[in-house]
Amino acid sequence: MLQLAAYWLLVMLAGLAVVDLIPHRWADLERVAAALAVGLVGSTAVSFGLSLWLGLGATAALGGPTSLLLVSLGPGWRRWRSRFEIGPKGWWRQQREGWRKAQTRWGVAVAIVLGLGLWLIYAHTLQPTPSGTLVASANVWGDWSVHASYVQSFHLGRNLPPLDSLESGTQMRYPFLVDFQPALLESLGQNLYGALDMGSLAISWAAAMLVWQLALRVTRRPLAATVALSLVLFGGGLGFVGAYADGCQQLAHTNAGFNAAACTHLSSATPAAVIGFVGHLPTELTHLPRAYDGQGPAPAVLPDLQWYEPLLVYWMPQRDFGYGIALVALLAGLLWEAARRPRRGLLVGAGVVGAALPFFNPFGYMVVGLLGPWWLARRGRFGHLAAYLIPLLGLGLPQLWLVISGPHGQLGGPVGTNLFPQIDLGWLSHAAVSCTAAQFQSGSVCDGLYLAGASPLTMLGFAAHTLAEPSFYGAWLGFWISNTGLFLLLGLALLGISLVPGRLGTASRRRGLVGFAAPFWAIFLIANVVVTQPWNWDNTKLLSYWYLGAAIPVAWLLTSAGRNWWRRILAGATLLSLVLTGLLSLDAAFVGQSTLAQGPPTGATVTLDGRQAERVARAVIAHTPSQAIFLTEGQPNDPVTTLAGRTVVLGYDGWLWSYGEPLSRRLAAVDTMYAGCPATGGCQLGRLLRRYRVSYVEFEPGDYNNIPVNLAWYRSQRLPVVVQTRNYVIFAVRGLWSAPS
Repeated sequence: MLQLAAYWLLVMLAGLAVVDLIPHRWADLERVAAALAVGLVGSTAVSFGLSLWLGLGATAALGGPTSLLLVSLGPGWRRWRSRFEIGPKGWWRQQREGWRKAQTRWGVAVAIVLGLGLWLIYAHTLQPTPSGTLVASANVWGDWSVHASYVQSFHLGRNLPPLDSLESGTQMRYPFLVDFQPALLESLGQNLYGALDMGSLAISWAAAMLVWQLALRVTRRPLAATVALSLVLFGGGLGFVGAYADGCQQLAHTNAGFNAAACTHLSSATPAAVIGFVGHLPTELTHLPRAYDGQGPAPAVLPDLQWYEPLLVYWMPQRDFGYGIALVALLAGLLWEAARRPRRGLLVGAGVVGAALPFFNPFGYMVVGLLGPWWLARRGRFGHLAAYLIPLLGLGLPQLWLVISGPHGQLGGPVGTNLFPQIDLGWLSHAAVSCTAAQFQSGSVCDGLYLAGASPLTMLGFAAHTLAEPSFYGAWLGFWISNTGLFLLLGLALLGISLVPGRLGTASRRRGLVGFAAPFWAIFLIANVVVTQPWNWDNTKLLSYWYLGAAIPVAWLLTSAGRNWWRRILAGATLLSLVLTGLLSLDAAFVGQSTLAQGPPTGATVTLDGRQAERVARAVIAHTPSQAIFLTEGQPNDPVTTLAGRTVVLGYDGWLWSYGEPLSRRLAAVDTMYAGCPATGGCQLGRLLRRYRVSYVEFEPGDYNNIPVNLAWYRSQRLPVVVQTRNYVIFAVRGLWSAPS
């Protein structure tokens, strides 16, 4: 406990020391949030370097923030000395003066409410039950199974220098430092779920406060900053209109003789059913008939809802997203100030901090790589732009190149085509039928075009063909109105207001809101043209940054309604329409999940591991080498990976497919190894076990990768058994390496 407390204290002090080196007019809360974000990022990076030398342990975990603190204190010692010289009375006087400012009081209130809300949410994320089972909420189960596997591969699997523990022998192209940080906490005595929860809570709070401070810096209005943060956390589309249909459908389950067809009109019993239904909405965040995830036979109220509640779907499960939002919000604030009042030292500091993003969130790196040139070059500050780009590109590009130079998928693989990137005008606003260049040229119907093998002329022809369809524009606009409500129209309205004379237009131009939002809307257009990931829905990871930047001017517009009461009511109703879907979704985080039949809410119920899994993990940790390679069937929450941190030949193929990995050869090898040796003919088992250096073979429950197994054959070989439970058995198979071909 003392070591953990020392770690967090050192992280904050190191972050404060680094932040002090950046010549910027920091607000107090901004300084604290920036220190937490920069301290976590910098300390994790330094601890990683120390771990390569000393191994992962308490020395490296505490040595990272300590080293960062000592190095940063040197140049900034005068500032720290001045703080001590003013004494307690001087410090207290400064705080009282700051408290007189309305924005300070408002910011403290936001920080407290935000901290309590995030704590309540993350308390339901990953937690043990009284029986010892580790359970996760549905929206993090799949993602945090990956994160737990990588965390444990560092902590227990000694995966340093890192390779991908879910696909043995391949480079780690995942932004792994987001999972190295919880491994540091584990090395100091924290348990797995605490390490994941605490790290995510800390960076999420810092990110949200930096978003609030960025919005305050741009709009100069605490209310607008709070509205902007609300949009970034809860902004959704029109999915809330499905609450009526789902509540009405509820009566078909709870009222005997009720005809579900009656849901087409309002009955006397329906309002109460809607209210009761909203009390605990059913949740399954990976299958979405509603934007707030209502399930059941009620027809979809709006088609093609793809924009989910940001806090539950991006911030919580995708741990790298919190780091990305935190650093992008921080750097956007620095760059926006530098564009107005250029300071080379500020820009050098921003470039160094931004260079860490490829290790934590490559999409964020792409965003800050656009913001600086856009804002600085627009004002003709090319010399200052160089001060920013040299450290940003020099330190960050090598890691980004490692990420983007990996495999780019395959056509018609065993888990489906995962080629990327591709041109897909309109993103998911239409049927996603993608074609190769040859298929497009032969006359196939194509909604998207794979860029592999496509010439610039073919790309232009595809774009022209798509844009010539009149239905494209209506479908695209309708898609975004359904998914974001009035948000898109408000963004366009702000542009129009800024071009005409008047109070709002003058104020908008004075604040430079259109210039601020312009690069974020460029990101929106890029993401509506190019799919950057094998799974086209993953473009939301880039679109979320558009929403972050565009939400700030929209919030300013909503809070500029004027003194007329009817305008304020209209602005309030508009804001409610933008966040209601997201607020309905929060029901799952605070209350839990239930079935459509109005069962009791049950909170986090998806099992990450249970008694059997713990027994398997203990045996694996105790009786197998830390860097041993296992052949598994690809269960997402396999205790061999999530609890024991061992490397496997092939993890869950759905994850690896979404990373762009070509899986044909490896899946075929896994099938062959699990089949054992046939009674007649050649046997490839020994050769494949040697090639992939497999020491252990696991037979597990579930069939996630659709692999046929031959457990009877392995039992017949009388192999040493590492562990056996009701559903699991693990054999030591090094003795089969010499099996004849």
